[in-house]
Amino acid sequence: MKARPLVNALVLLTLGIGASAPASAQSISALAADLQALQAQIASGDKSAYAAQPERLKAIGAAIAAAKPEVWQSKSETDAAIIYLLSGGQPRDIVQLLQSGAVPKSEVSFMRGAIAYIVGNEAEANALLGDVDPRNLDLRLAGQVAFAQSVLETSRDEKKAIALLDLARLLAPGGLVEEAALRREVMLAGDQRDIDRFASLARQYATRFGRSVYADNFLQGLAAAVLQAALIEDLPSFQKFSIVVSSLTPDIRRGFLLTIARAEALNGKFAVAAIASGEALRAAPSDSADEARGRLYEAAARILTPEYDDGVAELQSVAPSKLDKRDQALLGAVRGVAAYLREPPGDVDPGHEPASPPPQGGNDEAAATIALAEAAISRTAALANVAEKGNL
Repeated sequence: MKARPLVNALVLLTLGIGASAPASAQSISALAADLQALQAQIASGDKSAYAAQPERLKAIGAAIAAAKPEVWQSKSETDAAIIYLLSGGQPRDIVQLLQSGAVPKSEVSFMRGAIAYIVGNEAEANALLGDVDPRNLDLRLAGQVAFAQSVLETSRDEKKAIALLDLARLLAPGGLVEEAALRREVMLAGDQRDIDRFASLARQYATRFGRSVYADNFLQGLAAAVLQAALIEDLPSFQKFSIVVSSLTPDIRRGFLLTIARAEALNGKFAVAAIASGEALRAAPSDSADEARGRLYEAAARILTPEYDDGVAELQSVAPSKLDKRDQALLGAVRGVAAYLREPPGDVDPGHEPASPPPQGGNDEAAATIALAEAAISRTAALANVAEKGNL
């Protein structure tokens, strides 16, 4: 998975704030401290804090606009304004602050760099933030800046971007900065095709932040990320994800395994498909759509092994009504290949591939599914026929 645009990365760092004292009674730095105190709650799944964030961020923006000029002579207050901005605040509030002339000259470039990052002006953001060492900043701000620098570096140097995410996690542990950095780093490890790191970071995320308000969407997308980065080449590489899989909730674990099983059945990696579908079936509710899917993918693998008869029986047990259109098409294709494999060796041309069944409802996606299934399965079928004839 290639790195997302800046605007998508900003979503990762949107921080919520819960109830606190009225903004007018608190300094900007106190409001920023309240915001950061709730990062851990949001990262641990506090939906009420997440729901409160728009109004609370609006209140902080109003407090910035109402602050007297002398407030900004304190670095803790200018840092707090940048924290607000990097936490999902409105850029216009900080632009107006700079236009007021109240910000000390020593802080202007830093603030301008943060604005450039937020609005997607990558060149200016790199020029103004690139040389900032997060380790020299106040810890309240350091992790957010390291995260921003990582986003800016991603298109230029992914290894440096990963190192900056590591730094962000070190500087801001336990909150939404670490949570967002872990999510992003998992995907970058996939880009690098670093299976061990991908699996380790994904496990850390599931263990530490499995209740985050962002966790379900992220964890449900893990299988797609694994497949897009082609991280599973064989059974040993699949087994590297066993610890990750065991750390997922039952529903997400089953979805992960079924997604892998289907893709690898189509890719001709039948050993992986068989193991993944078998594990999914152990936790699938009886007579459910997930059970039907698992049986289909498992049968697709079994008909190419000495368990052919069991695979055919399993295919016959799959109710098409439990499957979506794509899997109904796949079921037809696999049944067709199973019938082809049953033909006597002497009557079969090893170079012949069975004709594809007609697509369900003329759907292009179904037709593509059938083509993939036929290509993946019939190659193995032809090889099996050749081997059998050679032994006659």
